[in-house]
Amino acid sequence: MELVDQNITLLGKEGVIPPLLEMASGNVESQEASLSALVKLSGCHANKELIAAAGGVPIILDLIFSPHTAIIIARCCEVLEKLTSNDDGIKFLVDKNKKQLEIEQIIKKLLAFLQSPNSSNIMLRPALRALLGICKSEARFIKTAVLTANGVSLILPLLDGSDPEIREIAINLLSLFSQHEPEGVVEYLLKPKRLEALVGFLENGDKADVQMAAAGLLANLPKSEVPLTMKLIELEGLNAIISILRSGTMGAKENALTALFRFTDPANLDSQRKVVELGAYPLLVRFLRFGSVTAKARAAALIGNLSTSSPELAVVPKPARCLCFRSSRVPLCPAHGGICSVETTFCLLKADALAGLVALLHEEIDATAYEAIQTLSTLVREDSPQRGANVLHEADAINPTLEILNWGPGPLKEQALVLLEKVLTVKEMVEKYGSIARLRLVDITGRINIHEDGNLRRKAAGVLALLERYSGFDTSSLATGLNG
Repeated sequence: MELVDQNITLLGKEGVIPPLLEMASGNVESQEASLSALVKLSGCHANKELIAAAGGVPIILDLIFSPHTAIIIARCCEVLEKLTSNDDGIKFLVDKNKKQLEIEQIIKKLLAFLQSPNSSNIMLRPALRALLGICKSEARFIKTAVLTANGVSLILPLLDGSDPEIREIAINLLSLFSQHEPEGVVEYLLKPKRLEALVGFLENGDKADVQMAAAGLLANLPKSEVPLTMKLIELEGLNAIISILRSGTMGAKENALTALFRFTDPANLDSQRKVVELGAYPLLVRFLRFGSVTAKARAAALIGNLSTSSPELAVVPKPARCLCFRSSRVPLCPAHGGICSVETTFCLLKADALAGLVALLHEEIDATAYEAIQTLSTLVREDSPQRGANVLHEADAINPTLEILNWGPGPLKEQALVLLEKVLTVKEMVEKYGSIARLRLVDITGRINIHEDGNLRRKAAGVLALLERYSGFDTSSLATGLNG
């Protein structure tokens, strides 16, 4: 029969699967024929259930892990791949009584199978896909593969192979495994030609899953590995990441944003400058409005990293000696008090990021508001809060910050209090927002709730004490009192 979808479903319903499984235990000829049929039948979701119900999964696994011809093992691996595909994961890895098989043992055996000298590529491809399907289904299986079966060290060598399909599956597995053992991956990548291969995966826009996995792998690697960061810049890996931000899938973009953190460390101005030169800033600003929740939060945090460097980079002009030069003076940045630009000082005001950050506060989503608050805080310097506080006031950022004290969870409220503590050292801000701030703070400090975070109440009480103490005093008194 021509096995189109309708015929495949019909054959399953007609009861062909149990006799095929019985044939799989017979001689080599009947095994090969029955397993080839089962590969086609297992592509249908309804037939996966029938194979599992007939006790077929233990039979398939026994054949994989016992001495058999390459074609028999390859066909069994293909059946296992189908059973775990399309997000089914371990759903059908049960015995005939619907009892879950020992998944950890299956993972260990599949990883051991990779080391066998008899494992050819026709076996490895479906076996690796099955392993990927299992590991993606639950995080604890990733941990099993990494911590008890040395998964990273077993998968890494596959990246050196010549089979492109195996290398692509391997990068997907490593993207998962590197969450638990990133150090081994870094050591591997810093050897000749291997980092170039990773950059190649990042540049592969034709394979969205591979590109996303490569970006995810890079995102998991320690940011403290500066040699890796600089080598990636040298090999145009940063260019590839920014290209993903422009045209990748949203999943790939989210991973690329996380990978970008290693290049925006405020301790590495050269790396930050390269990020800005390659045009990342306007992309980050766009994510604030049009990204997923994850992308918005990560973009806000990345802008915060860049903004942290702005005060030190802003050039404060010397006073003009002659009055005739004053009319041509370059306008000073209202936040940093110097000459700012996107390219030279990474100024978020010049990048038009302020409105997008404030909008995240109004959306009242924990993850994005948390990062937005931290980034807005970079505008208000503790030693000279006036400029930044005025900028936030003009952008209508203070009212939604106060509202966070109503709706936000504890950690977000604490971040809001950190910002308010700096803003409310400015006399004008106390006059404008003191009354509403007092109400919000009293509400937090006055609650009798065993679930309320004690640190949060103490922080709110501290800000309230400052507000009460310095209401009506001049700005210099406020700053002195806070710093003292």
